[in-house]
Amino acid sequence: MSTSIVVLKTGDQIICDLKELFDGEGEDKKGICLLMKHPFSLSIVEVPLQNEVGTDLQVKFTRWCPYSPDVEFKLPYDSVMSVASCEANLEQAYLEKVNIEAPENTEEDSIPLTETEVV
Repeated sequence: MSTSIVVLKTGDQIICDLKELFDGEGEDKKGICLLMKHPFSLSIVEVPLQNEVGTDLQVKFTRWCPYSPDVEFKLPYDSVMSVASCEANLEQAYLEKVNIEAPENTEEDSIPLTETEVV
């Protein structure tokens, strides 16, 4: 899999790089669980329009487990209600967010992480 939106039974809507973990090979190959990498909770927020009356709706990214330095989380199948692909613009915003927060060339311990970002 790739960038996906995962809806948990708790109602959380999460965007992440999603993969499936397997045990065994060939005919004995069994799925164990899902692996979420760089998960962010999604929510929609109203943002006041500048120079106009009214509000606009925007997507807010919030680190899914902000109290952990981990970027990979195993997710049991029975905690998932649905998995879906995401729109191109949302995926692009997510990938930019992940690259800002966890560049491949940097040690994760030295990355300043913001808890919430609005796109």
